[in-house]
Amino acid sequence: MLTDLTYDQRALANAMSEISEAAYCAGWMDGLEYALWHLLTTGETRYGRSKVTSEELARLRSLSERCGGWIIYDEQKDETFVPLDDWLRIFHDGFAEHRRFVEDHDDEA
Repeated sequence: MLTDLTYDQRALANAMSEISEAAYCAGWMDGLEYALWHLLTTGETRYGRSKVTSEELARLRSLSERCGGWIIYDEQKDETFVPLDDWLRIFHDGFAEHRRFVEDHDDEA
């Protein structure tokens, strides 16, 4: 839950949610955490109906570094912070299952 997050963690969750809203009009699109991490690590910018700006990516990177991890969406707990080492394992183990969220782009972006 957002209320369980620190200031920096909440800022990261909000920044991720803003990108989801711009791309899909959804506060937290399925697979958002995977798609945004993919953009951060590949330099790609397309997400949904929009392009993520270099400023938005820099903000995500900075906030992630400041809090030492990433935000995931948990069905029971909503937005949840995970330390970076845990996130890297989650991303690696779950990327194949979530690949469709990374590659599901609207051609009109």
